Amino acid sequence: MINTIVAIATPPGKGGVGIVRLSGEKSLDIAKRFFSPFPKEIEHGRMYFGRFLGRVEDTGYFVFFKSPKSYTGEDTVEFHLHGSPYILYSVVSDIVDSGFARLAEPGEFTKKALFNGKINLVEAEAINTIISAENQYQANVLSNLSGKLSGFVLRLKEKLTNSIAYLEAAIEYPEEEETSTAIEKSLPIVNESLKSLNKVLDVYKKTRYLLKGAKIVIAGKPNVGKSSLLNAIAGFERAIVTDIPGTTTDSIEVDIEYKGIKFSFVDTAGIREGQGKIESLGIERSFKELQDADLILYMFDTDYSDYSLPQEVRHLNFKIVKVINKIDLREPLGFDGIKISAKLNKGVNDLLETVFQYFSKIDFSENYIFSQRQYFALNRAKVVLEHFLTEAENELFPEVGSAMLNEALESLESVIGEVTTDSILDSVFGNFCLGK
Repeated sequence: MINTIVAIATPPGKGGVGIVRLSGEKSLDIAKRFFSPFPKEIEHGRMYFGRFLGRVEDTGYFVFFKSPKSYTGEDTVEFHLHGSPYILYSVVSDIVDSGFARLAEPGEFTKKALFNGKINLVEAEAINTIISAENQYQANVLSNLSGKLSGFVLRLKEKLTNSIAYLEAAIEYPEEEETSTAIEKSLPIVNESLKSLNKVLDVYKKTRYLLKGAKIVIAGKPNVGKSSLLNAIAGFERAIVTDIPGTTTDSIEVDIEYKGIKFSFVDTAGIREGQGKIESLGIERSFKELQDADLILYMFDTDYSDYSLPQEVRHLNFKIVKVINKIDLREPLGFDGIKISAKLNKGVNDLLETVFQYFSKIDFSENYIFSQRQYFALNRAKVVLEHFLTEAENELFPEVGSAMLNEALESLESVIGEVTTDSILDSVFGNFCLGK
């Protein structure tokens, strides 16, 4: 099989510059065949100006990265040409037709980097996640992810390996007095490891807000100004606003980005006894939206004398922010939430800042996970360690304990790619672009 690969490394569409990337043992031979004038002596990483000679000729630059000092760890060549899709596809076709290279599969350059020890699996996932970053806030945070998670896994591995050593010694030398306490020696290590895992797994639930956005549901009784608030946030009239209670009978959604986090604000039907079948269905949907919400803005207005939450939503108090509307009409007394006038757009920016602060309280100095695959692998390790502690209470034998900790260790190793399967690799590289 041809092991030199080629692909366009820049995004689809027209641009000032487009890059065609090659990786493999034939990369330099291909450059000699198609690039002129070819330099007599080549320096690693230096750009040389000339022409690509193919069905379509184009001026540009040739760069050579000598193995192992390249992204993939192999000899790598890049042609920096004009960013015409036709030119770039013609260049790739010429190279493939030469028989020296084949078209790269999605993510294959990064997969080569993984197999050649340039990166681990966590770093590979981080690369694709960073490519998908939509703003500076995401990019700044995501760029620090992989090293922290890799370091966490390696430290955890070391602790569990020490525990396994105690247990293996007890199996190998059962007559030694020291080995009789192998399980007891392992318990504090496993307990500490489990606490660390639980902390990281809990933080994952928050990181998805950064990567995927948060759902904010606006709720309350009819006519408190839910639709007016949605319109104020959207900056245009997204929802119909009238004085008639029950105007909103279905959920209406608006997506915005605030300081780098995507928020989906959802206006819902007013919560009360339904006045008809359609309104009742809308209220039923409101309760479903409340259950699915990451945060709830529960609204009152200044006509209220009691600002306590209704019985139906009190169980959701942990994710409710109280908001009072219509402060342009009168000053609310004894209200401990956020005060706004949606009609005059007063206090709305303060409300958005409060929402942002709620979701930005992720301690990015801590280790955290940024893919579902990582979460499942670490969660498997957690379940095994919990089982170990349960069995230890029932006089766990060293042989069983060692087998369990090795199972946890294997789950940890799968996070950073020390243990891989085709299904793991497919899940990681399936969403990569061709040139990466």
